[in-house]
Amino acid sequence: MTKTASTAAPGTPTSASPAGSPAPNSASSAASSAAGSASQYSAGRSTVVADDVYPQYGDAATDVLHYGLDLKWDPDAKQLTGTAALTIRAARATDRFVLDLAANMSTDAVKVDGAAATPQRSGEHLTVPLGKQLPADVIVTVVIAYHGTPQPVRPPMTRGDIQGLGALVTAGGAVWAQQEPYGAFTWFPCNDQPSDKALYDVSITAPDGWAGVTGGTFQGRTEAGGAGVYRWHQPDPVATYLVAFAVDKFQQDSATGPHGLPITYWYLPSQAALVHQRTAKVPEMISFLEQRFGPYPFPTAGVLFRPERVGMETQTMITLDPGLPEDDLLHEFAHQWFGDAVTPSTWSGLWLNEGFAMYAQFMWDVAHPPARSSAVTLDEFMTSHVLPADQPMRTQDGPPGHFLPTHFASSNVYYCPALMLHGIHDALGDEAYYRLLTDWVHQHQGTNQDRNAFIAFVKAETGKDYSAYINAWLDSPTTPTIKPDGSGAARA
Repeated sequence: MTKTASTAAPGTPTSASPAGSPAPNSASSAASSAAGSASQYSAGRSTVVADDVYPQYGDAATDVLHYGLDLKWDPDAKQLTGTAALTIRAARATDRFVLDLAANMSTDAVKVDGAAATPQRSGEHLTVPLGKQLPADVIVTVVIAYHGTPQPVRPPMTRGDIQGLGALVTAGGAVWAQQEPYGAFTWFPCNDQPSDKALYDVSITAPDGWAGVTGGTFQGRTEAGGAGVYRWHQPDPVATYLVAFAVDKFQQDSATGPHGLPITYWYLPSQAALVHQRTAKVPEMISFLEQRFGPYPFPTAGVLFRPERVGMETQTMITLDPGLPEDDLLHEFAHQWFGDAVTPSTWSGLWLNEGFAMYAQFMWDVAHPPARSSAVTLDEFMTSHVLPADQPMRTQDGPPGHFLPTHFASSNVYYCPALMLHGIHDALGDEAYYRLLTDWVHQHQGTNQDRNAFIAFVKAETGKDYSAYINAWLDSPTTPTIKPDGSGAARA
């Protein structure tokens, strides 16, 4: 795993390095062929459901198969100008699609299959009339031209490290995004809910000296009238909250991971030394996770480093503060398996993301001393450092399967399900436990799943019914005492 020298600075033209099918030159070109290329986007088909925690976002009648985003960022005006071509399947019979788009983002034109349409705006919703009743499974293309200065929205959480969700604009004219559980609608029109995963082709135009970054395969930079156009292709379905986005004066480094995996790092030159320190173990981290959960699930990996305090598992291009501890980066890489490859259907399944990544982080801590504690075994670590925190978290934030909606991503959805997984791990042993999770990802990659699916999968894979145990750990207001085999009893 050899790290190569830095690429040319963002202001210097570079040749494209295509991988997979080419990205469109613009959203409009994507629109021109989208309706006739529905099969090309079949991997973006989703079983869309209304979210049970934040139902104010997303539309269960709308299944976006593909987003073609053509974005231009003006750092002086702090303005985003975009054209979004959405290839949409009617998930059920409907005469309209309801998309999410921030009220301060002005729509300049809307077309449905090439015909002008007059949308209705209501708060953060953009209703696009279709002109007729569409039967389920009919696919149309909606193209939206829009502009504005992105503004983040208030997060539904009590933790102090996240001040806003969506696209955030810095004093110096940079822009970047973090948007879990919602907020992608602050910078592009979308169906902003976890159950609607889609494919993406994105082009970002920025002045010379600036670079536009998102997830997927970087297909190169071209010159366009004193600006650079950065093109990206995302061949795997992505939930809106997992789409990376940033425009800043980035430097790029390239590296190679296990099995020749291409890895790219984007960072500000002022953070170069810290970034090089933080990325030194990335190939080792990926190998550590592969040994337990199977092959890395995507064709590329990367990290978009930001000076703000952020750690987010944006798919294939993690968004991270390089000043965070080493195991936080491991945590975000673990999410590429749990949360990104396999995504919860609704936000009540957040534990399917955070519990698995947190437990992987604890395993890394124990295997790579000095860890956060002096415990020498995983069981000692979980018993002495994690278990005592379980009850206070349930009391403050609710059980992990029913967290308080205003306490999103509090510690209860990290630590409590990690303890549950440790019990299953202990009952099955290393070989069966790692095979269980490897098969879970392999068989469900690119899909959305929920609690019932996981319980059924565990039973089918192991022949053991752990439903009472899993449900107790997810639902109980107090720390359960039940064992995976059903012995013991959850406290009332």
